Order: sequence, then structure tokens, then C-alpha cells
Amino acid sequence: MTTTPSAPVLRGRGGAVLRYEDDALTLRRGDEETRVPLRAVRDVVPDGRAVTVKLRVPAGATPVVHRVEGSNAAAVSLFATAVGTALAGLPESDPSFDGAALVTTRSLRTPTTPLTPISAGAQARAGVWLLVTLVPGLATLIGTSVLFVMHGESGMLLLAVPMGIVAVLFNAASGVTAQRATKMWLLPWRGITVMAVRTSPYGKRGIYEYTDPSGKTHSYYRDAYASEIEICYHPDDPAESVGVYPVYMRVLATLGALVLWAVTAGLIFVAIMAATE
Repeated sequence: MTTTPSAPVLRGRGGAVLRYEDDALTLRRGDEETRVPLRAVRDVVPDGRAVTVKLRVPAGATPVVHRVEGSNAAAVSLFATAVGTALAGLPESDPSFDGAALVTTRSLRTPTTPLTPISAGAQARAGVWLLVTLVPGLATLIGTSVLFVMHGESGMLLLAVPMGIVAVLFNAASGVTAQRATKMWLLPWRGITVMAVRTSPYGKRGIYEYTDPSGKTHSYYRDAYASEIEICYHPDDPAESVGVYPVYMRVLATLGALVLWAVTAGLIFVAIMAATE
């Protein structure tokens, strides 16, 4: 009984990779992969560190070849022997048979997912929250610094700048918390409520998915153990979503936002008073 030797993987110049598996030769070059079924191959010819794959063509036609160069000579010889042994076991093909008709080529590039267009309403909401989140703190930082310089108290910048930066950070935290609290109240009232199904392993932190009317799937993250949770998403922007929370949790989120805004307002007031004295 004759044993067919295992065919090695040939790696050649330019990143070319030639394999023999599943009764086919697979040649990868760059971001393309060419698959040649074994019955489309007429011969595999070794040539030192190169190997040429010749396809079956009708009588009188120009031979179609695939060549890989720069591989290991010993590996090339073993590859040709393995494929030649397999070819010898195939029945004779019709003289008019065209092996190129069986060859397929596919791209290995990852398809680019088109970006979902952002609605005008979503852009407007994002702009408003950006102004609320950053402008008061930044205006305080810039304004107090300018006032200290105009009053000839440049040394006070050592105090104004850190205080301004803290005001900006609290302002950002206040805006984000207020946005979250607003969504917790408004989306259950104005949005669309659906059940989101857990797709992550069970644990405290969960990833839940839901599908909008267009068939697109969105993810929502929440600390929960349930296999399903209720979420609400904006009808004009399904990616904007929030979980359905009890009233007491919405009240706590609102109080947290108010406390942060109070601290932010206090920092801004102190900074302005110090700069105008």
C-alpha cells in the first residue's frame, strides 16, 4: 500500500503561501486567495526553490500557470511529490476540459462597515450637551486667567489654573450625569421600549443586544444578571438607548446630577469672585 507524503506549506517571495489540502491547492498573495481544485491541475513542476502549478487546458490552448518562487528547495520537492502522487490517482480528463473554469479567487480584505448616518436631531442634541458639558468650565478657566493678568496679578494664575481645571472636570462630570438622568426620564416616555437579550457570559457586567426596525443590532451595557432586560431607544436614533429603571433610581440619578452641578457652580462662583476682587 502506497502512502501519500504530507505536503508542506510553501512560503515564497512577496508573502505568497501555497497549500495542498482538501483536494485543492490554495494560493494566497497579498489580500487575495486563489483556490485550484486538484482535478483542474495538470502537473506541479519543481524548479529549485520555485514551483509551477500547471492547469489542464483544452488541446492547443495556452497553458495557465501559477508560480511561487523563493521557497525552500527541499520543501518544493516534497510538495511536488505529494501533489503528483495525488494527481496520479485521478482519472484521465476529457481533452477539451478547461481547468481554469474551476479556479476561484476571493478577496481577503475585511469589508468596511458603512457608518450609520447621524440624524439632524442627534447632532443637535450632541451639540447642546457638548456646550453644557464644557463651555461653563472652560469659560471660567479662560476668563479668570485673563482677569488676573489684566489686574497685574499673574502670580494668581498658580491658583486660578488648577481651580479652573477642576471646574472643567466637575463641569464635564455634571453634564454627563445630567445627560444620563435626562435619558432615564425622557426615553421611557418618548422612546421605544424593547427587550434586550444578554449575549455575554453571565456575571455582573452584561452586554445586551436589541434590533431596531431596520434590522440593525445594537449593544447596551448594564450591570445586571438577568438574561433579558427592558431598554428604551430613541425613535430617530436607535443607537441612543437607556435601561428602564425604577422611579427611585431615576430620582437618585437626578439628585446626583444636581449635587455635581451645585459643586460646579460653587467652583465657578469662587473663581469669578477671586478674579474680580
